[in-house]
Amino acid sequence: MENKDKNSRDQKLLAYLRGEMTEGEEQRLGEEVIRDEEYAQRLERLLLGEEQGTGSDNVSSKEIPAPLTEERQRAIIRRGKWRMRLSNSAFTMGLAFFAGVLLFVVNGWFGSLMHDDLFRVAKDMVNFTQPGVSVGSSGSEVGLFYGKIRMELRERVGREDKNAGSFESTNFLWKTSAKPEWTNGVREQKLFFNYPITGQKLTQADSEHLRTPAWATMEKLPEGTVSQLAISFDHFLSYEEYYALISRHASSDAYETVWFAVDSGQEQARTGADEGVRLLGAGDVWGFAERELSYGNAPIQVNGEGPRRAAAYLSEMKFLSEQERLTNEIGFSLVSRSKPQIAERYQYMQKNGVRIYGAVLTGPTKELLKLQQEKSITAAFLGKVDWWNWDHPAASGTHYSW
Repeated sequence: MENKDKNSRDQKLLAYLRGEMTEGEEQRLGEEVIRDEEYAQRLERLLLGEEQGTGSDNVSSKEIPAPLTEERQRAIIRRGKWRMRLSNSAFTMGLAFFAGVLLFVVNGWFGSLMHDDLFRVAKDMVNFTQPGVSVGSSGSEVGLFYGKIRMELRERVGREDKNAGSFESTNFLWKTSAKPEWTNGVREQKLFFNYPITGQKLTQADSEHLRTPAWATMEKLPEGTVSQLAISFDHFLSYEEYYALISRHASSDAYETVWFAVDSGQEQARTGADEGVRLLGAGDVWGFAERELSYGNAPIQVNGEGPRRAAAYLSEMKFLSEQERLTNEIGFSLVSRSKPQIAERYQYMQKNGVRIYGAVLTGPTKELLKLQQEKSITAAFLGKVDWWNWDHPAASGTHYSW
């Protein structure tokens, strides 16, 4: 039985050498040769004329083909070369496909991990360094080899958030760069803060110089307007002390505090860098917007729970200090003169607490004007002004052209 099978296989080889096989039969023979190394060697020996079937192989001499012509041999060799090329090409393409899938998975997996940290750092750095500015909607391309996050920047004036531009951060492998793109390419600097230097109290004349222009402009503005206002105090306040002080002059429904300026330990060096200059603006001042912090799943009391808000703020500062490389790369375009000094600021606030010395408020212009009666306010700067939008309409919406 075994000899019969062997004879049948030899007959196939001889038929192949004679060119008597159909294309389908040649394909099936090729598959057999690939699976059976001994069978492949037998074919090779017949092709090269090293073997002429023997009696022991039960192949008669009549069945042995005549020696192949040179042209026939070349044709067989060419066919073998092309089959080898196709086989190698298929292997190479399969390997390239596998490598591509692997790179796609690695790029997406590592990219998603980097995206979360990149987004959080970028959002925090905008929140902590740009008075009155917050992050709105965003879009992203996730990837280890290349990734991009684009965030909308907004400024709150009255009850409405106005577009202030965008903030774009990109990464190529582990190298990150970022920059803000302000509306029309320019951001007007109108919100400044006076840092209360210990032992150096402002004179009455200096304080009037920093307060009077804002109050005078607000007196001239009509009743039906809303405004931004940055104010500074002559001493540090806790969260509760701040709201207690403001409530002496305005009811809680007549204004909204959108940003706090806090003592981070770096302000003294910055105000001392220029003779007589004590004002800090975007890029120099440090703070936070309370509505941009995460307080977990539990709701938080409006204008209350100061310790919990401070803890949420310090938690984000700790995260930034742990992401020092990302923070430095993203903060480069937001913080002027030097690196953000996150670790130093975090350690300082851990030791001294979160101490407020200024704030950005928005609301009806005439309500904010009542704050001019507060003697502890050393500086006031008027920001953007808009027509009345303090009352929410019953319905509203937006239509886009795309």
